[in-house]
Amino acid sequence: MARTVWSDLGTRPGSAFLIVAEIAADFGGGPTADDPFDTARLRFAANLMVRTCTQSKLGGDFAVQPLRDSGALLIHCAVTEPADFARLCEIVGGRDHEAAPWRGLRRFLLDEARHESLLAVAGPPDSRGAGRRVRAAREREAADRQQWGRI
Repeated sequence: MARTVWSDLGTRPGSAFLIVAEIAADFGGGPTADDPFDTARLRFAANLMVRTCTQSKLGGDFAVQPLRDSGALLIHCAVTEPADFARLCEIVGGRDHEAAPWRGLRRFLLDEARHESLLAVAGPPDSRGAGRRVRAAREREAADRQQWGRI
């Protein structure tokens, strides 16, 4: 199993299977006023899908791509092996759809209930270093305030 960039698998749909997660309106607490483009929820869902693929011990390559499509938030996950596609379909559920040009296509709604089932496979997010990142941001902000107005 190797995670690859989306451009490697997404541009070759005839050689991969696609799983599409549509993010429900109430997923992750729903949209917030301070994040009008739902970037945080989209990133959270993409990371969840990556962790699900990683913890599923896939045998082939996979790629995950978050995107916005006509107001909907989507996560595309492409895998190369039929056994990996079958394993992920068991985990995510959903329904099969017309696959062309992909080798297979499964769609599901990522709501809070599905989030819990994926979390059972994926495990919690890795928060190591979160405190270090917050502290570094505070230090940069303090330094910017000290430098403001100097030429």
